[in-house]
Amino acid sequence: MTVPDSEKHQAWQDRYRNGYFLAPMVRVGTLPMRLLSLHYGADLVWTCEIIDKSIANCLRTVNDQTGVISYSKDGREIFTTHKDEKSRVVFQMGSASPDTALEAARTIENDVAGIDLNCGCPMKFSVQGGMGAALMEDPDRLCAILEALVQNVSVPVTCKIRVFDDEEKTIELARRIAATGISALTVHCRTRYMRPREKAMWHRLNRIVDELSPLPVILNGDICHFDDVQKARESTGATSVMTARGAIANPSIFRKESVSVLEATVEFVKTAMRASNSYANTKYTVLLMYTDTKAPEYKVLQASKCYEAMCGALGIAEFYHAEGKLCVTDRNDPMRVKQNGALGKRSAVKNETSVDAQPESDAAETPTKRAKA
Repeated sequence: MTVPDSEKHQAWQDRYRNGYFLAPMVRVGTLPMRLLSLHYGADLVWTCEIIDKSIANCLRTVNDQTGVISYSKDGREIFTTHKDEKSRVVFQMGSASPDTALEAARTIENDVAGIDLNCGCPMKFSVQGGMGAALMEDPDRLCAILEALVQNVSVPVTCKIRVFDDEEKTIELARRIAATGISALTVHCRTRYMRPREKAMWHRLNRIVDELSPLPVILNGDICHFDDVQKARESTGATSVMTARGAIANPSIFRKESVSVLEATVEFVKTAMRASNSYANTKYTVLLMYTDTKAPEYKVLQASKCYEAMCGALGIAEFYHAEGKLCVTDRNDPMRVKQNGALGKRSAVKNETSVDAQPESDAAETPTKRAKA
């Protein structure tokens, strides 16, 4: 049993104070987005939710060329990280079992700065498995998972919830969660059934902050611009804030003077290639970053089927040939061989950082849904 002493617990809590964080995002919170967010000033970054059964007992390998640490099972890559984010990455876990959660946490705890239990995801696969938002209706199980983690892992444990329609029910749950010994609580200020287009209820956070003080409470929901950070802190008393959709629109949201979306997109693609990120996932994220679907560059990016074509569209073909292609495996860029010879037929987009397109979308070919936050 690894119960932190009071001094260590205080130090762990302090990690979550006065911060601006990258929120967990399905399919978007992969290694390149996390590294780029840190580059632009994020204090901590959350991974996308990974199910405990998937990560438990994975094989850990290190790519000496890229420095990427991979956790794989049955030939499938489950999670990737890098030493550059080790002190600032929070691994978000989906779980419905204290034993399996602990097994998963022990698998990766030496490569992350913290472990977060997802208790707010409203997606069907998560809720049907007794995970995510379903845990909010099963507080005994929720707290049992947190206690197993808090008492047995060597890194801080946190939790992310939503709010109930009933404010008293929310407060009661928050108190129980805090009593497990977690280092911070994140509250997405929407109910399980509210969609991102519905305004986040920041006012619901004030009482939670007061009730749980001095436990750090992190606000999630409608942090879409850098100026929203201070507004949220002043109106709610939140210790820290995190953003999801704001970072999709432009990962440089973490700095007061952001860069153009095109410049951020170029840096994202370079970071993705250096991390040997799956081309399909990179394209998915890049298309999310482009909301102007009528822009010529969007159409070229949408038509691209490999990193070489994407780099040509963004005006960074030289980077691809000098560095990028050396980092990416055929497995993560499977169409590049077939694509050779056809690239000259596509028009490249000049890399002008003054272009400020705004982003969004879904999968490797045509985006249809926005990332959940």
